[in-house]
Amino acid sequence: MASLGFASTVSAGNSDPVQRLLATKQCRGCNLNGAFLANTNLAGADLRGAKLQGANLSQANLKNANLASADLGSAYLWQADLSNANLSYTALGSANLSNADLQRANLSHTNLSNAYLWKANLSGATLTNANLANANLSSANLSRANLSGANLQDTYLWGAALDGVIGLDR
Repeated sequence: MASLGFASTVSAGNSDPVQRLLATKQCRGCNLNGAFLANTNLAGADLRGAKLQGANLSQANLKNANLASADLGSAYLWQADLSNANLSYTALGSANLSNADLQRANLSHTNLSNAYLWKANLSGATLTNANLANANLSSANLSRANLSGANLQDTYLWGAALDGVIGLDR
């Protein structure tokens, strides 16, 4: 009887989107605003169009996850692994991505205005047409990143590694 109760709490049809996400790694368009998902393994998860405003995803494994068009405004992604993730057209304004691994991530057309990316690893990332206005990229690794068409107005790049960056007029 207890195992049946457990199965129903993590089934794909569960109305709790956090439990559904943890059980299936599928939560397209879900409302996860303010969710506590720190230290979770969400590698390869489908979170396209999900609402994750203010969510805590610190140290979460989101490697190869699809977060296209998701809203992660003011989310906490400290030390999150977002390598190879699809974050195109995602809202990450005022998000904390310090020490996050964004190697080879697709951040094209993404809003990163006022985001905190101190010591983030963005090597090989695609940031074409991204909005980085007022973002803090101090000590970030941007080597081989593509910044073509990116808005870098008032972006803080002190100590950032810029070797081989594409589209950056220095």
